[in-house]
Amino acid sequence: MSEFPVKFGGYDRAPVDAFVTKTTAALESGDPAKRAEALAAANAVSFPTASWRGYDKAAVDHYLRRIGKGRPDDRS
Repeated sequence: MSEFPVKFGGYDRAPVDAFVTKTTAALESGDPAKRAEALAAANAVSFPTASWRGYDKAAVDHYLRRIGKGRPDDRS
């Protein structure tokens, strides 16, 4: 579902996908309270490691840093 690279030992994909879906909806809602909640969640969330293949941890962590700074579309 998400557009993260898949690697051996990455983050479990299902929880990451669920978080991205929820966070994206909150950020797109235009509701300041939901946006603040999404920003706080991005700074506090942790994901389990997949037993086989999961999302690249560096790519997911970069996404979380962008969300946590309020810049989900900033690719830097």
